[in-house]
Amino acid sequence: MIQFKLIYNVKKKTLQDGTASIQIRAYQSPKRRYIATGLYVKPNQWSKRFSKVVDHPNANEYNAELMRQLVDLENYVFERVRRLGAMTMEQLDDYFKGENNDSFTDFWERELEQDPKLQKTTKKKQRTALNYWKKFKKDVQFSELTYQLIRDFDRFLYQHQLHTNTVYTHHKQVKKYINLAVRSDLLDFNKNPYLKFKPKTAETQRLVLSMEEVERLEGMAFSTEEFYLELVRDMFLFSCYTGLRFSDTSKLKYEDINHDREGMTLNLVAKKTQKQLLLPLYKLHQRKPEAIIEKYREEVLYERGLIFHAYSNQYFNRTLKELAARAEILKPITSHVARHTFATHLAGKVPIHVLKAILQHSKIETTMVYLHLSNKIVKDALDGVEW
Repeated sequence: MIQFKLIYNVKKKTLQDGTASIQIRAYQSPKRRYIATGLYVKPNQWSKRFSKVVDHPNANEYNAELMRQLVDLENYVFERVRRLGAMTMEQLDDYFKGENNDSFTDFWERELEQDPKLQKTTKKKQRTALNYWKKFKKDVQFSELTYQLIRDFDRFLYQHQLHTNTVYTHHKQVKKYINLAVRSDLLDFNKNPYLKFKPKTAETQRLVLSMEEVERLEGMAFSTEEFYLELVRDMFLFSCYTGLRFSDTSKLKYEDINHDREGMTLNLVAKKTQKQLLLPLYKLHQRKPEAIIEKYREEVLYERGLIFHAYSNQYFNRTLKELAARAEILKPITSHVARHTFATHLAGKVPIHVLKAILQHSKIETTMVYLHLSNKIVKDALDGVEW
């Protein structure tokens, strides 16, 4: 434990006006540190025996301020030790940074705003969760992070008529920043409330287009005035052929394509995973991805700079609904459906670990969902066959 004591005139030197500083000595064997209080008195105005200011016109005010600083430091150390079990002299620096290290809510907001790596959509998702958290309780201290608090937050979310998986997503964001606080030595690992609380998830049906529905989109014709519909259709088909996420398709540049004797290879760092992706386009869907890139090559080089367009996800999904209606596809397709379609139809054709690498999944269980879905499609198709 760090111990504190008021010390006068550590350097044994007085200023020109005859005063010397009062400091707080922090001691943790074998280290010691002196903290300025900002108060100065003359030698005859300091009682070493009682560690207080005496015979000074502002003695009461000075002693009250010294006591306040001393108590604040002691309370800060006590709280850190209570949360973490121990505290080092180096960690005392956090006290002087002017940040509220007792507030988990402030910590979350600060880390969210200062993280330069967060993608716009990810930051928006985490901000939404933080807004619900602050609506639930304006400020939560680290000492308040208990199983009961998280359970109450869970009830609060369901009271807002949120879907089970949406509630799970908000819990996921809270858990992320609690884990970050643990790694930052602001919370004891054993006091993480999510060690006891497990949020629920509900199984959802991943929407997939059949190859016949994909062909319907491929066969659509557009007038000159409908160039935007054609561009969105081609973006969607490109994702159906490659499995790219919308965030990568919408920002795809011609520089992300390598060319050699065999054909084109996609070479980019995925926005979400920050992992390198090398995908031979000439081996996919009878080279249809290459044909789309060639189709827009001239516009890419001289106009947009992008192969497609940096549409917002909302606009893209609205336009997809218009395309689906025209193609008589009775499914609520979104940008995610393209990736699901690619993964499902490829799942039964390549080893599962290869599909995992292409999709850049961190867990094989995530990839297995597509294998199960692929098997179900085959089974359903066979049910309709008259032998």
